[in-house]
Amino acid sequence: MPMLAPKVHPLTRLAEADDPMEVVASSAPGDPDYMLECMVDELSWGGMTEDEVLALFHDPGYPVLNQLLGYYGGDAVRDRVRDLFARREGFRVTAVVDETPDPDSDDGPELIQLSVRSSAGRHA
Repeated sequence: MPMLAPKVHPLTRLAEADDPMEVVASSAPGDPDYMLECMVDELSWGGMTEDEVLALFHDPGYPVLNQLLGYYGGDAVRDRVRDLFARREGFRVTAVVDETPDPDSDDGPELIQLSVRSSAGRHA
């Protein structure tokens, strides 16, 4: 007679060292240049600076970026990341909060003021 294991929901059981559900990256076909562009765009949209993104190419926690670094080489990755940041069209939001507003004052605006600045030439 076969040995039966109790049915346990994955969220209720403890993870084990030899757990077969371990996340493992695998390669996928595609255009490496487009992948690099997508990764840099996503990280920069998340607020990372050019230097922070470049550092991730050497971080073992980012295997896709490590592979792109190996594929292109350090100089080409640095040049491509700089180019992507330089031509990136987007905006950054900053805020100044008045921690002590006077609700009885009529001299302040009721809405916040927004302004847009061009980032052209920022990475020259």
